[in-house]
Amino acid sequence: MERLAAAEESYLRRGVAGHPGVTLALLDRLLGDPAPEVADSAAANRALPLDRMHRILADAGL
Repeated sequence: MERLAAAEESYLRRGVAGHPGVTLALLDRLLGDPAPEVADSAAANRALPLDRMHRILADAGL
């Protein structure tokens, strides 16, 4: 997954970001991806810890 998360193609990174078996370290890295669809997929991943999800929502003013 590490190689796919570093791929140039955003659709590959998006696939890793949405994968239920992604590591928290990779998920955290993909949350900061410059492609919005990748970051969105990482933020929607069920593996994302609740405290991190709350931080994302707070940063967005929600």
